[in-house]
Amino acid sequence: MTGKTTHRKQSAIGTLDEPDDVVRKQVDGFIHFIREKAVVGLAIGFIIGQQAQGFIKQLVDSFLTPVINALVGSNLQERKFALVPGSAETNILWGKFVYIAINFLLVLFAIYVIIKLFKLDKLDLPKEAKKKK
Repeated sequence: MTGKTTHRKQSAIGTLDEPDDVVRKQVDGFIHFIREKAVVGLAIGFIIGQQAQGFIKQLVDSFLTPVINALVGSNLQERKFALVPGSAETNILWGKFVYIAINFLLVLFAIYVIIKLFKLDKLDLPKEAKKKK
């Protein structure tokens, strides 16, 4: 016989004819995993989330914080009251909490407006549901 002999190799995957088949099966398995688990969509969502965080932070710093400061005073975050039970004094920083709560509500409102403005709430609805709204 003058034909080429094929050597079989034993691996964790099983008996294969070619070493390239091992690599091909591993790559195919990896690609299947990425597609099945939507890893690319998750990565894109993470990147968009990071950018949205920067956008919202700048929106708050540039517009919302000056509005809050104009309405309630520039030192809202520093407002506090002191409790003196016995000989120990405890400061309650209520101004910082109110500032964060107002900030939170205004950011939620900004996100709501952006979602409604770009109609992002209707992206994943079936076509029949979109027609009803």
